[in-house]
Parts: sequence; structure tokens; C-alpha cells
Amino acid sequence: MNKKKELEIVRHTTMNHLEIFLLEMVLRQPHGHEDLEIGILLEGSVYLFLETELYTLNKGDIYILNRYQIHSFSQTDERNKILAFQLSSDFYRQLNHALAYIQFENTIIHSGLLHNQIHEKLLSCALFYFNQEAYYELRCGSLMLEVLYDILSGTHSRIVSEKESLLAKSNSLRLTRITDYISSHYAENICLQDIADMEGITIYHLSHFIKKMLGISFQEYLNNVRFEHALQLVRHSDFNILDVCLETGFSSSRYLNQMFEKKLGCTVKEYRKRDVKPIVFVPSLPADNVQKRYDIAHAKDMLYSLLNQ
Repeated sequence: MNKKKELEIVRHTTMNHLEIFLLEMVLRQPHGHEDLEIGILLEGSVYLFLETELYTLNKGDIYILNRYQIHSFSQTDERNKILAFQLSSDFYRQLNHALAYIQFENTIIHSGLLHNQIHEKLLSCALFYFNQEAYYELRCGSLMLEVLYDILSGTHSRIVSEKESLLAKSNSLRLTRITDYISSHYAENICLQDIADMEGITIYHLSHFIKKMLGISFQEYLNNVRFEHALQLVRHSDFNILDVCLETGFSSSRYLNQMFEKKLGCTVKEYRKRDVKPIVFVPSLPADNVQKRYDIAHAKDMLYSLLNQ
């Protein structure tokens, strides 16, 4: 039952410094990455966990994710479409080395002149990117530099030290190892000591690291992972509750029912009987990777369709 559900990432073009993709986000576990990411929510809504803060993004909102900034996504009760731009620092650090250490502080832009300027340029860039007409690489590069200039001019930012940047990278890589380990072993009787041994640190250090990075404890995060997988089995299989517990690492059916009542307001049995399934009351930090990335042909068609609505 434990297998990765994230679709294979297909690099659309030969551009090494920029990747643009259209996707529908269901769940994305906490992680960070080397590239700067800018995204537009084209349709629906989505929860964005940015470090330990929770934001609700709605149609038209723009988000900015700094290099190595810990973040995750979770679906709301409506489907979404996200247009995401991942830009390598190698592209803009050649113009100004200090830009490799830039940290934007206004990371959600809802409306206003700056929003409209960035929104228009990002959409234009995406259309050039997906159409791949002659010299589109130059046009995309030019537009992304304009977007960066607009963000730098219109928002608060700061230059972090190389030491701070290296620490953020180290923390991001460590957190990814930890969440990947939990995703692979959630059905087993895992504990903090297992991960501490893997990382070569003490339980005390590990416990504080997880709490600092995720805002919740190791056990809370592990319970989130197990609950998400249990919910999928309850929804899409005829497993009885004991089998669901065995498959997902819950120690007892009583504990699983307590999780259902806490998050959904009903027991497993009551949930299965309802024609309209309740949604989670309070979004939990996502603990799995479930998303659909569209290939270039579908992305182009869908983008034109969304823009013509």
C-alpha cells in the first residue's frame, strides 16, 4: 500500500534555468528546494503551509517561495490549478552575486498594481514557454528578469549571509530525509530513535528540529501521515477497520476512530455511511505527495482555456 503517488516530473524544454509547469495540487509534504519558485493560483483554492504559518490561496493569488524555504500544500474542498515557475539562482546571480542570497518577505500577493504587473508578465512568459516559438528562451528570460525586478522594487526583501543560506540548505535537506523516511515507514513501529540514528544526532536535537521546522511534534506529524493513508483506504477500499489499522500503523481501531472524530466529526463507520463525505475541519500539515502535472500539450491547451473563461 505504501508507494509514491507523485507523478514523474517531465521537464518540458531545454531551458536549464527555468521550469514552468501547470499542475493540480492535492498534497505536497513539507520540503524546500534550491530554486526560487513563483506561482499563480489560476483556479480554485489551496492551503499553503509556509514554514509554520498557514495561508489560504484563492484564484488569482501569487505566492513566492524563497530558496530552501520549508513549505507544503494541501487541497481545500475545491479543485485547483497552479501555474508554477521555478527559477535557478544561477540565472540571476550572474547579474549580481548578492541576488543568490535574496530573501523576499512579502511572499503572498493578493491584489494591487504590483500583483497586476507580475500576473501579466508571468502569463505571457508561460505562453511563450509552452508555445516554444523561435527564441522563446530569450523572451522568457527577459520577462522573468522583469518579474524579479518588480518584486524587488515592490516588496520588502533582505540579503542573508552565506552562512545563513548554507544552514537553510542543510535544514531543508535534513527535513526532506526525515519526511521521506516517515513516508516510507509510517506503517511500521517507528520512533524518534530510528531517525536520530539515521541522522547521527540525539533524540533531543531531532525532536526540537522537527518542532521548529514543522510547528508540530514528530508524533503529530506521524499521526497525520497515518491518518491520510487510512482515510484513502476507508474511502476507496472495503477493508474493515482492523485491516486499515494494520496497513497504516495505527495501534488500535479505537485510536483510529478518535482521529476520525477529531478531524472529521464522525467515526469510520459513520463516515462510510454518509453520501456526502465530510471534509477535514482544520487542515493538517500534509504528509504525502499527490499531484498531477500536465504535459506541455495539455498545459498549453488548459492555460488558453482558463484565460478565455
